[in-house]
Amino acid sequence: TPDAPPGLVSNWLHDTMRVGREIKVSGPLGKFTCFAHPAQKLLMISAGSGITPMMAMSRWIVDTGADCDIVFFHSARSPRDIIFRQELEWMSACQPKFRLAITITKSESGQPWCGFMGRLNESMLSAIAPDFMERTVYVCGSNAFMAEVKILLEHLAFPMQNYYEESFAGTKQPKQQPSPSVQNLTPAPTPAVKSTPSKPTSPPAQKLASTAVIFAKSKKEIVCDGKDSILELAEQEGIEMDSNCRSGVCGTCKQKKLAGEIKYEDDPHGLDHSDEDEGYILTCIAHPVGRVVINA
Repeated sequence: TPDAPPGLVSNWLHDTMRVGREIKVSGPLGKFTCFAHPAQKLLMISAGSGITPMMAMSRWIVDTGADCDIVFFHSARSPRDIIFRQELEWMSACQPKFRLAITITKSESGQPWCGFMGRLNESMLSAIAPDFMERTVYVCGSNAFMAEVKILLEHLAFPMQNYYEESFAGTKQPKQQPSPSVQNLTPAPTPAVKSTPSKPTSPPAQKLASTAVIFAKSKKEIVCDGKDSILELAEQEGIEMDSNCRSGVCGTCKQKKLAGEIKYEDDPHGLDHSDEDEGYILTCIAHPVGRVVINA
């Protein structure tokens, strides 16, 4: 839909889904969760639709009665753009260990507002969470928003080992057209032909493509120019690989690299050191450099 924001799932659902159609859904996936890093004091900072994972974690903490102190800070464009506003206000009113702070970046007539105004800064941070240095911080929003928060915290000497982030930014759409340069690694049988005996000659050496991805399990080799990610190349040729965020954050698309070199278009946040030591890569942001063999 032309008026919709660029999003893989939302646009596909609106354009494709019809009453009675069934789809298979996986998840929840990803590593952006407070369960993996237990702490008694949290500071959740979000902007726009980046509020979604913060709400998921907060709901679980509130519903289970976990002994956790939460400062929930959200930045919205205007009062009408505050997602989950009623639920957040209810949680703040009913839970003594849940403190809510919201700032808006644009005032609009007819929408009264007596809360914070403007972007998060040092004085605002000190007002909403004077003990922020003692908290584990989770941040989700656009890349620009997260960069601003990270710079602010680093400037204040916050212990960044207690900082976690996830971007909601959209990514480029996967290409649908098939590549003309796919080679099946299972050689076709050679037809028997009669020929006049001649002097034996050495067979010509087969020239290997300089850049290609070999999918070992699927027995396919895709010759490419290195501009598409390994995940995109797989999708173009019908090779099934799990994926989710498509931006190197969640780790769902990781596959083991058996040989070759790759380069990332962004930092591989979805991999930990043990994954990297074992040879795993994030195929959604990995591009082949030369010939690469993937265990997929």
